[in-house]
Formats: sequence, C-alpha cells, structure tokens
Amino acid sequence: MPAVYLTTPGCHASLVSERLHIEYPDDAQPLASRDIPLHDIDHLVVAARTSLTPSAMAECLTRAIPIVILDRTHHVAGLCQAPALHGQTRLAHYQAYADPAFGLALAATLVEAKIANSRRVLQRLAANRQLPAPEAPLSALSHAGRAALSASSLEALRGCEGTAAARYFDTLATFFPAHTPFERRSRRPPHNPANALLSFGYTLLAGEISAALHASGLDPALGFLHEPDDGRPSLSLDLLEPLRAPIADALALDLLNHQTLHPDRHFDPHDGGIYLNLEGRRRYYVAYERRLERPFTSEQTCERTTLRQEILRQVHSLKRAIRLRDPFEPFLMN
Repeated sequence: MPAVYLTTPGCHASLVSERLHIEYPDDAQPLASRDIPLHDIDHLVVAARTSLTPSAMAECLTRAIPIVILDRTHHVAGLCQAPALHGQTRLAHYQAYADPAFGLALAATLVEAKIANSRRVLQRLAANRQLPAPEAPLSALSHAGRAALSASSLEALRGCEGTAAARYFDTLATFFPAHTPFERRSRRPPHNPANALLSFGYTLLAGEISAALHASGLDPALGFLHEPDDGRPSLSLDLLEPLRAPIADALALDLLNHQTLHPDRHFDPHDGGIYLNLEGRRRYYVAYERRLERPFTSEQTCERTTLRQEILRQVHSLKRAIRLRDPFEPFLMN
C-alpha cells in the first residue's frame, strides 16, 4: 500500500504499536476502524477535515514517510516530513540556478519531454479507438519539440510550450465523451468535470514530487522553467511537465470514458467551479494508485518499474545533473 489517503471527513488516525489505527465516522465506512502497518505505507495524504495524532505524525517522520496535507479545496496546503539536511546539495542547486545556460538546457529538456509524451498520448488514444492518427497535430507537436530544444531563451521556450499545449488540448478534447466535454482548459476554478479531474491529478502529482524533492535535499521552490514566486513550488512544477499527459490527462479520460466517474453523481458545484465530491475523490484515489503502481518495462532503462518509481528516478536524475552536471533524463513514455 504505497499511499494512504485520510480524506473522509471526521476520520481520525492514531499510532498503535507499529500500525496506523484509523477510525471512521459511523456512517462513512462498513468497518468502524482499520489498522495499517507503517512499513506498508509510502506516504500519507491527509485532508483538512481529518485528524492525525502527534505520535502518529512523529513516527511517520522517523520512518521517512512524508505527509501531504490538502486544504478544503483539495489543493496542497503543505508537507510534513523530516528535515533534509543536505547542505551541499542545496548549495549546488543555488549555484546551478545562477547558471543561465544550465537552466535553459534543463528547461528545454523538460519541455521537449512534455511535448513528446503529449504526442505519444494522442497516438495511443487514436490507436486504441482504431482511428487514424491525427497527423496535423502530431506534426505540429514534433515541430514544437524540435523548436524547444533549440530555443535561445526561456521566453522563446515558453512560447514553444504554450503553442504545443494549445494544439495538444484542442486534439485531446475530441477524445472526451459527449456527456462530459472538455471544451477548453480552465484552472481556478475548473468549469467542468474534465477540468476538475485534470487539476486534481496535477495537484496530487505536484505534492508527490515536492515530497521527493524535499527528501533529496533540493529546494522545490527554485525552478528552472517556472519562475520562482512566493507560494509556488516551481521546481515541482518543472518536473511535473513530462508527467501531465501520461498520468493525469490519460487517467481523466479513462475515468470519464469508462464512466467510473459520472458528471451527475461524482461532481458538485461550489465556489464558482466544479469539483469532485467525496465519493468521486475516493474513486479517483483508487484509480490513481493503480496507475502509479502498475508495473511495466521501461524502454529507457530496460528495467521493470512503475510510474511512481519514475517520479523518483526523475528527481534523482535532476540531483545528479545539479551536483555532477550529468545529463538530466526526464520520463519518456514507451
């Protein structure tokens, strides 16, 4: 059980010996309580309307189990994990950030990987439905990927990314079901169920990446593609880029097309937007974990891996690139 999600309002988790003891409200679960061995937990995701005792939190930190805390809108409010006292890594990170050539090369690699993975997702979607490949968008994305690698500035690189993203989402929209159209990308707030799923998936992934960066000694706030700003995990957003299409976007399509999530039953309007309700989030967490823990053989490494392990591999590759100036290897779909 790589991740435990404490998101049912009113649920309470405490430490019992070497187990996490979870108690649910009487009407929320068939079982009133559940025990999970701590050695089976990779990380915790805790929602605002739940509780976790200090002793359970301390034991998680001792075991290097990060805790991702979601606010009432289910965005990441913060992380709780043991201090990563990697002074040399932090110093190398700050020195790398001050090197414009290094930053541009790294950002270009991330954008090219994002575009390549977006293109691969469109190819797979068409093939799975036995449709002709959308040649014009695929060609445009290939051109944008080449342009990204030769961009002479971050501004030009972001222009390539923006052009590619617009063409990608225009094509991706055609694969959403008629009863849950995509229409256009809307973020805060998401205006329809499709956008709600995309935003929710990006939020969970950014939390996982931030936890991995903290543990490695890197600073999630100091990115190379995304401008640093107060409250923004810029480096986490950098590493999120190659993962958006193969994880969050593909999962949103799968859940809506197979009606695992239905717009009338699993989404609620509030605060001017559309969001997953409690049952919708439960279903999403199950599908998200299955996707991240599904084993496959990587064409890059020729080894058995999972998407969650690929997130960690990206972080480790970035750390080597910053400290040793080794080439950075982003995640690329098979």
